[in-house]
Amino acid sequence: MSDNPLSAPNRCAIYTRISTNSRLDHEVNSLTTQHEICSAYIASQRYRGWTALLQRYDDGGHSGSGLERPALAALMQDIEAGEIDTVVVYKIDRLTRSLLDFVRLIEIFDRRSIGLVSVSQAFDTTDSMGRMILNVLLTFSQFERELIAERVRDSIRTRKRHGRIHGGLAPFGYEYRDGELEVVEAEAEIVRFIYAAFLRHGTYTAAMTAVREAGFCSSLKTARNGTLRGGRPMSAGSVYNILRYPIYVGEIRGHDRTWPGRHAPIIERATWDAACALAAKRTRKGPSALGTDHFLAGILWDDLGRHMLLDVNWVDGQPYHFYVSSNAQWSQAEYRRAYRSRADRLDAVALAALGAFLTDRSRLRAALRTHGLFGAELDRLAEYGGAAACRLANAPPSQVEALIAALLIRIEVAPEALTMEVRPIELRRFLEWDGQGTFVGRQADWSTSNARYAIEVPVSVIAAERWPSFTLRPRDPTAECKPDKQLKILLRNARAAQALFDAHRDLDLVGLAQRFGRSPGYFSRLIRLNYLAPDIVAAIADGTQPPGLNRKTLASAHIPLDWTVQRRMFGFPEPSRPVTPRNLFGRGMWPSRAEDDAGGGEKDLTADIL
Repeated sequence: MSDNPLSAPNRCAIYTRISTNSRLDHEVNSLTTQHEICSAYIASQRYRGWTALLQRYDDGGHSGSGLERPALAALMQDIEAGEIDTVVVYKIDRLTRSLLDFVRLIEIFDRRSIGLVSVSQAFDTTDSMGRMILNVLLTFSQFERELIAERVRDSIRTRKRHGRIHGGLAPFGYEYRDGELEVVEAEAEIVRFIYAAFLRHGTYTAAMTAVREAGFCSSLKTARNGTLRGGRPMSAGSVYNILRYPIYVGEIRGHDRTWPGRHAPIIERATWDAACALAAKRTRKGPSALGTDHFLAGILWDDLGRHMLLDVNWVDGQPYHFYVSSNAQWSQAEYRRAYRSRADRLDAVALAALGAFLTDRSRLRAALRTHGLFGAELDRLAEYGGAAACRLANAPPSQVEALIAALLIRIEVAPEALTMEVRPIELRRFLEWDGQGTFVGRQADWSTSNARYAIEVPVSVIAAERWPSFTLRPRDPTAECKPDKQLKILLRNARAAQALFDAHRDLDLVGLAQRFGRSPGYFSRLIRLNYLAPDIVAAIADGTQPPGLNRKTLASAHIPLDWTVQRRMFGFPEPSRPVTPRNLFGRGMWPSRAEDDAGGGEKDLTADIL
């Protein structure tokens, strides 16, 4: 820092942190103390132009072992926006206890010309001596953190060797009494029921169905902060975990083995061994959608906001993988088609588009500028684009997933375009990468920058629509509505006009209108009535249309071709239907055709969407 009293104003941000949640609800706590000490120090430097920002950056209850802290993320984003000149902390370990994380932060501070001041540890990061002292302090901070972590791990291992579980709520079927696990007989009966159902039916799905039909709920437990948890119908995950948890046979799960527990078992050893054998048999499956080289499922979405997941279809023993929109209930109720794209083709398009971006110096420079790079540094990095594109094209399939997950934040699929959002903070690392080893993103750095750059790719990767966009319900025989005679005549005239048009292709619009006995404008509006949404036509035939819809309104309207717009224009509600939630392959199987047909009531027309 310069000692010149005429220097430009120095905007100082105060960052504070404590590791525990204790006393956070008190008016005066450690965060308040740190903030007041830092504020006093900044006030003492007012002659140098220092001024404290009003924005508070307080992280309460967050460890210094990582960078994933909300206030720290807000601080780094404000630094990136150019709103901060100096960061002031009470002690350097309030900022981070990790030497590696500190080096990353200093790299960002240097790029933005940000000063770092520790009030209780006098040093200046602008010279080499200050950096050396800071690195020594951080080395001891990291050493202290690792010692604490080792002591905690040793304590957990010791408790497990002595047959005790380490902290947390008591497992389902047990409760704590005087520090020991005691069996809750009512819940223990449910556990035995789950194991019996699994062994009887042979599948997790059948066991879950039996639990759901029996109406069993999770146990109601009180956390240390007094909040109640549980009391809801048991989920599929809960049933699965109960079937795989050795605590019910009297053992404690350790890091690489199980230990005999001090608690009483709920199920017998023979039952546990049979369940383990059946579970092992269930896991030996053929190739599925999971475990492939397709790498976009975690970052792929469609333009309606639905996550696109990986699915597999088997044809003549050959697997075909697809990315498919998740079955959001709102999208089924609104008749939104599920996007479907061949996984190998979409993967190839994404890699080709990213490679083309890296070789396009103009777009590459624009992306790097969003990360605050300019001048000679920007020119230097832009020269590496061609080499980076070659490394991307030649990357082994096993490494592509980690590379893409680091470079891309999100990919959105639309019917006619693909939007890829690049993460500039990792783009810079990839351009400077020498190609040795595997490129893996530094997730701890991602929260320090919200910069992103969108790549628009005009391409259609969605398969053709394979399901009807509407359903028609039969007329209610108990309804007493009378159809509007004039509206029905209008629709019959529209069909007659369409039939005339089909039969006399030798006539133009004027000739057709004269033969029909109407003006050309009226004839053209009659033709457009044939493109009304089917549910609107059905409502007119049943007499259930909105009261304000009459012959004059319908005949004089300029009818749009979009059915959704038609419904809003004439006052019709959007059609609704019962929705059955379903999951994709690998996260639950599709319901069988027999289950759909046996459900009773109206058949869901989207049962064969995919």
